[in-house]
Amino acid sequence: MPGLFHKVRNKLTGKRFLISTIKKDDNTFETAVFPANLLYLPRGFKLTNPCLVRQSHDDQEADGLHQALAQRLLTEYPERLFQEYSRN
Repeated sequence: MPGLFHKVRNKLTGKRFLISTIKKDDNTFETAVFPANLLYLPRGFKLTNPCLVRQSHDDQEADGLHQALAQRLLTEYPERLFQEYSRN
């Protein structure tokens, strides 16, 4: 699976986010959500301060997580969503 990338604008708050999923090694994938500016570039052009980072152990799990985050970030409050995923 090549890396996945989505640009998302939350309908409730107007905040923009970048969602990125990359393959870290043979069986580990990392999904990260970054705050973005008006042009959907990471704020301050830094990839060091993601809002959320989750690891998955197969490509189907990583793809499902990526798609779920992309859909939910459109319609739910981002902070509440990040808290939910941080607890799990």
